[in-house]
Amino acid sequence: MNNLATSLRFHPITVLGISLGGALVYTVWALNRFSGAGLRSQLFYVVPIVVPFIAFLFDRAGELGEARPIAFVIDALVVGLAMMRVVSTLPFISGHALFLVYAIFRPGSLVTRISAAVVMLEVVYLKFFVWHDFVTPVTGTALGLTTALIVQRLNNTEQRGGKFSIE
Repeated sequence: MNNLATSLRFHPITVLGISLGGALVYTVWALNRFSGAGLRSQLFYVVPIVVPFIAFLFDRAGELGEARPIAFVIDALVVGLAMMRVVSTLPFISGHALFLVYAIFRPGSLVTRISAAVVMLEVVYLKFFVWHDFVTPVTGTALGLTTALIVQRLNNTEQRGGKFSIE
């Protein structure tokens, strides 16, 4: 693939545009699928996370062939665990907080980090002040931060030639 096509595909404006487009498509789907409180939940809690999630997917696609396979395994575990909250009653962990904190602190683009940080502010507000949920956002944040630091450490180790060192 030529460099121009790659640079345009992963350009921040392209990624942001596609991410916002994905959120719009999901919004249209939710408007046709839900009503009442279910629709409000989708619009205020689910739609916003679509933007950093799609940007995160672009970040990972940009690392294909470059990143260690273990980093992709950790990505899949974090996303899978966060998505489990959609289909099950996984206790004590906010999937939103887990994914968003991971996306903020894992090496990635500014589009991903900024959009995840903005959505995380909304999640903190909703969890703490509206729903009075003090457990799941804290455990999700702790787990997201821990896994992001592991991936950062793996990337730093690879850049130093595979040797761990404390600097």
